[in-house]
This record gives sequence, structure tokens and C-alpha cells, in this order.
Amino acid sequence: MTFEKFKEKYLAIILSLLIGALNYKFQFSKCIDMEKLADKAIDVSSISFGFLLAVLALLLQTQTPKLDRIKSAGKFGELVGLNRRAVISSSIVAIVSLLYVSINLGLTNFQHNINISILFDSFILITAIYLVIVVYQFLDLFYFLIK
Repeated sequence: MTFEKFKEKYLAIILSLLIGALNYKFQFSKCIDMEKLADKAIDVSSISFGFLLAVLALLLQTQTPKLDRIKSAGKFGELVGLNRRAVISSSIVAIVSLLYVSINLGLTNFQHNINISILFDSFILITAIYLVIVVYQFLDLFYFLIK
């Protein structure tokens, strides 16, 4: 496996888990308004979900010389696979963020363990960072192939 393939396949998960673990250890999410971050993550993930599905529909329906070149180079499957990962991760981010906001609102009236709060914060950070990296990887490949 080449470094490029390794980076494409595992970079998002490694970086997001690393940042989540660092947050759990050093608790830097205490300095962030995590409820606002979760609220914005819902917006961003919903917008990226719609955008990515629209791009996929255009890719599947368009017949252009550039798209034929992408298919002949064997990159079309890779492009669709990255799109799929990005769409699924945007759905997961939206769901996790909605749960976070709901659970966080429910827990404000109760005394709870700080580790549970940091664990929720870390999970939000992991999913949001994963989404950003996967969408970036898709867009990077997409723009590289269409130029």
C-alpha cells in the first residue's frame, strides 16, 4: 500500500481519533462553546449532505470527455467512494450533534460526572473533524480530476 492510499484511507480516522483522545486527556473542549459547535455542525453537515448528493447526481448523469477520462483512469470508483464516505459522515455528524444538543439540554438540570461531558465533547469533535477531512479529500480529488 502506497503512502497516498494509506493517507486517503486512514488519515481522517487517525486525526479525528487523535484529536478526540487529546481532548479527553487535556479537556480543551471546556474552552469551547460545545453546544454552539454542535449547533453549527448540524448546519454544516446538512449543507454538505445536500451538496455532496447533488454532485453525485451530476457525476452519474453527465457524459463529458473529462468524465470519460476519469472513468478510463480508474478514478471514478474512488471518487464515488469518497463521496459516499462524506455523505455518510455528514449524516452521522447531524445525528450525533442533534443527540448532543438534546442530551446536553437534558443534563443541565442534573449533576453529572465531568468525564461524561468530556466524552460527549470528544465524540462531537471526532465526528466533526472526520467530516471535514473526508469532504476535503473528496473535493481535492474532484477538483484534481476535473481540471
